[in-house]
Amino acid sequence: MTPTSSPTRLAVLVNGSIGSIEWIRATQHLGFTSNDSTLLLVRRGGSLSTWISWIQECQRFRPELLYVINTASPGVPFALWRKLVGNIPFVLDTGDLVFEMARRSGIEPAAKWPILWAGEQAGWHACETLVVRSECFRQHLHELGFHHAMTLPDGFAPPPELTDRFAIQSLRRKLGLGGFLVAGVMGSLIHSPKLNLCYGWDLISALPMLTDLPFRALIVGDGPGRPWLEKLALRLSVQDRVVFAGRVPYAELHHYLQLMDVAISTQTNNLPGRVRTTGKLPEYMAAGRFILASKVGEAARVLPEPMLIDYEGDVDLNYPKRLAERLRGVAGDPEKARVMGTSNRALAEKHFGKETLQSALRGILARNAKR
Repeated sequence: MTPTSSPTRLAVLVNGSIGSIEWIRATQHLGFTSNDSTLLLVRRGGSLSTWISWIQECQRFRPELLYVINTASPGVPFALWRKLVGNIPFVLDTGDLVFEMARRSGIEPAAKWPILWAGEQAGWHACETLVVRSECFRQHLHELGFHHAMTLPDGFAPPPELTDRFAIQSLRRKLGLGGFLVAGVMGSLIHSPKLNLCYGWDLISALPMLTDLPFRALIVGDGPGRPWLEKLALRLSVQDRVVFAGRVPYAELHHYLQLMDVAISTQTNNLPGRVRTTGKLPEYMAAGRFILASKVGEAARVLPEPMLIDYEGDVDLNYPKRLAERLRGVAGDPEKARVMGTSNRALAEKHFGKETLQSALRGILARNAKR
């Protein structure tokens, strides 16, 4: 039984375009495909044009259940409207505390916070099942009284059975990483004005403490925070030791991960950080990378102790020093790190593999079928 073989006519509302993170979760991780019983709806331009498109498609398809991926507009407002006027129930799938994250980071202007809070609360209360991506998130919601919350973690694309080592070596030379130990991060580069941080800051900040070692930092991803990171590298005089790969198509991601001797996954030790899995952690594990992660949330639950580093509060200015010390240890025995990284593949399959995700998804859809 595939996730989309439920007897209920299901419309999956993807708050993103084709190729987006939301699209990848829906199609590659959860296995949704459009067929006689399932309709995939993606974002098409702005919220209004997307809303009109979804109305037309739903009138034709007549879904009995909606599955909404993420709390962004227009997904949740559309689902609320369809429940009100058509009595169509919906499942809400979310990975973040959207309001709390915006409030603490300052990424969104304060004037928008009430809208984020109202949309998030309305979705949580009105959905039949609230799907979240970590046990910490589910436990937090249960403490708040949302007992309809269930866990369906992030996933990963299965790595190719045969690694194209020629392509990886060619990419290594192209990026100027030949002969170096590579510590890498991947993710959206968004600067938090309130915290004055951007993803990857800790790795770049650790480099001045590793000048005697052949380390290079690889940043995979892009976003408005990239200039901030570039200025940080320049200020610390490590700009020649940082490689910005930019945004990489998902189909090519495996080759970039294989360049990393160490994959970095850092979450702040606060409520928004603790409830997040982040898609990068399963991808790192499935690629067999040795990981250094902050001892927060899902990473603390699934990774072995040698891969965890204490992180304190919202901004831990001492974290780069602790990270540098651990990277120094990897440089002292890279083969040990490689072997430990290989063991992550089995852990990834256990916690985030396709069978694990789709088994949980079948239960969620069955729970909501014909309600």
